[in-house]
Amino acid sequence: MGRVFLEVVLPVALVAIAGGLVGSWRKVALQPVSALVFYLFSPMLVFHSLATTHLSAGASLRIIGVMVATYVAMYIVSMVWSLLRHHESSMRAGFALAATSPNAGNMGLPVAQLAFGPAGFDVAVMNFVAGAILANSGGIAVASTASGGSKLEALRAPFRYPSVYAALAGAVVNVFHLQLPPVIDTPVTTLSAAAVPVMLVVLGLQLKQAVGLDRLPDLVALNVVRLTVAPVVAWFAATALGLEGVPRGTLVVLSAMPTAVIATIVATEFGAQPTFVTRAVVTTTIVAMLSLTVLITLVR
Repeated sequence: MGRVFLEVVLPVALVAIAGGLVGSWRKVALQPVSALVFYLFSPMLVFHSLATTHLSAGASLRIIGVMVATYVAMYIVSMVWSLLRHHESSMRAGFALAATSPNAGNMGLPVAQLAFGPAGFDVAVMNFVAGAILANSGGIAVASTASGGSKLEALRAPFRYPSVYAALAGAVVNVFHLQLPPVIDTPVTTLSAAAVPVMLVVLGLQLKQAVGLDRLPDLVALNVVRLTVAPVVAWFAATALGLEGVPRGTLVVLSAMPTAVIATIVATEFGAQPTFVTRAVVTTTIVAMLSLTVLITLVR
């Protein structure tokens, strides 16, 4: 636990804290920074990751299958909870967004490498790509229901934003082994590398909104769903798809990651209870320090 904390959790936390301190000192507005991530940095990260992955098609499809199965299960669980709690549309969208958005990037990638080595890291990269696509398509669809719009409108929503098209372009580059000219490759690489740090800065800017105990039952339920139910679903899904050993263990651990910063960014963009989602990011990240330690011990 000490190694994971010092090498993974603490560095991530320090970046977010630095962003929050500078934001408070210079009165940095959250919305413009969040919009830059949503419309520029995140699409470039999705494109670059998908264009450069090296996993086989069969392995990639199994990893994506586990991710999709877990995503759907978490969405169903969140909808059931919202029905029981009689949530309004914005809270229903925010809860579902937080429940279905694991931090597969800035936390999942280093944890996978530390716990499972290079083989685990390769699995984690494809898992991250699949998760990023889901976060920027399914996540947008979920968040767009915050205003109480129709289901048809929710299905159309992702296609009004750049990340879906970035994913398609990245897949084309990868499948056809296209070589991008430096004039395109260099800025894409630069922008994609900036995505995770800026996401953490957005988290830091949101931290001051995360103080408070209102909606405590929902927050506790979210932590349980995100950190304990998701890995159980992932284990069954991975086993059903014929995965075992390092691939299965890696996917189970990745499914148990805390709520990702991108959920806060999408929630902010659509008004899907961004304060609650930010609290989910903060609290699940703290609790995950313990839950991930136990889980890695069990599956390794």
